[in-house]
Amino acid sequence: MVPSLNLTQSTALAFILAVGCARLAPVDAIATPPTKFETLPSAAANAPSLSSAVDPSVAAPPVSKGPQDPLGAQRIDRDGNDDAEPEGSGPLPTHGHFEKVGRAPISLKQICDLTALGDSLYAAHSLSPLGVDGATISRYKPSDKQRPFSVAFDWNRPGEPAKGGGAGQGFLRIRALDGRLYVPDADPPYNGFGLADWGTEGYVFVSSNDGNFASAVRPHYRPPGRPSIDGRAGSSILPRAYHVFDVIRFRGKLVASTGSVPPKERAWYGSSPGALHVANADLSRFEYTLAYPLPDPGGVWRLTYMVRFHDRLYVGIQDYDGRSPHDFVVVAPPAGTNALAQEQLTPKRVTEGGAAQTVRWYVDNFRLYWIAWGRDGVHLRVTDDGEHWTHVDLPQQAGAPTDLVRFRGALLVLTEWGLYRLDGNRVEPIARVSEKKSPFEMRDFLCAAPLSVFENELYAGGQRDGSLYRFVADES
Repeated sequence: MVPSLNLTQSTALAFILAVGCARLAPVDAIATPPTKFETLPSAAANAPSLSSAVDPSVAAPPVSKGPQDPLGAQRIDRDGNDDAEPEGSGPLPTHGHFEKVGRAPISLKQICDLTALGDSLYAAHSLSPLGVDGATISRYKPSDKQRPFSVAFDWNRPGEPAKGGGAGQGFLRIRALDGRLYVPDADPPYNGFGLADWGTEGYVFVSSNDGNFASAVRPHYRPPGRPSIDGRAGSSILPRAYHVFDVIRFRGKLVASTGSVPPKERAWYGSSPGALHVANADLSRFEYTLAYPLPDPGGVWRLTYMVRFHDRLYVGIQDYDGRSPHDFVVVAPPAGTNALAQEQLTPKRVTEGGAAQTVRWYVDNFRLYWIAWGRDGVHLRVTDDGEHWTHVDLPQQAGAPTDLVRFRGALLVLTEWGLYRLDGNRVEPIARVSEKKSPFEMRDFLCAAPLSVFENELYAGGQRDGSLYRFVADES
């Protein structure tokens, strides 16, 4: 019997502390956390819109046919967090297994995300997110028979001084937005290069329209120049950001989730809230716009992974001290406005004790699925309206869930020890991991084994040696 992942409260707290950035200096904390966090008006509510790049009035078609849209004609944004993804066609195999496809150069240890664009599948690689130097984007192009695996972007900065973190410490997400790839720099070298702010700054690497990234600039492998709206690859700067976790398109804007220092405050001292930054019109910067928590209770906070659902933005929380009474925040601008403002942010709690860490969000047929690592382990939950949540029971031998995807007409969930089909209240095994040590073992909430559909095949990212896996039907 394979044991399922089950964390006690003390174990979960130790885990949360362990994944904190090794570069982070101590900050002031209060002895007793507040019972409620309030929101305050923001002077940055009228941040510039990317109207020249994104038309919020045009919603992409749903990924697959399903129930009627509960928002109907009033919908502003398509649910999800990337461009619409293909789900493949043909019959779903009833039984199969995962086979190793191969490894890219500089594949490090973990694949944290998989995203298809054009004729390639891109993978985000880390060695130990926010803890150990190592960050690579790889590219798998099966049509290239001589060299199917290659490095799309190398942020390992070989030969540079390692003190203070000489390389990026993990890529956690690759987002396909408007036909380009956006990769947040989870933990930049040396807390940034002082291109816009000497205290700290983060980066988002943006591809060209054909999925190519600009290389780090020599000498000394500095961030490439800024990208352009018309498709030039480059890097956008996030002044004041310690960490950048995710990027999403919401209400016609590009939004990045971070852990940051507030404007006019000194980096590495005092306040360190989670924050949302909004891109300016030319993509040169993402500016600090919303924060959580307010008022500032002290300590280190981060806003992590994001998803659009029912025209609201759901954002995960990481409280470094594990004392947050909330699990995530929701940003809900009123109809008729695209401006983001502090008073639109509301913290939410679903778990019994709060402080759950968001592993993944996934929207399927107007239902929102949430994988979260809480005090009682890793669990999968689902909601129809964003307010009322139901626990999805998985077999004990499955282990922790890591990702979901719709493939050939079925909703599938990958776990540490298998692949399962979710069909109403039924959970059906499709594939089991036969290795003694699972390649999909979950070690931390920041990087869990991902799924992706590419060229009518289902792929998964390994967590031991950065290998790419493919789901293959068993012979009958």
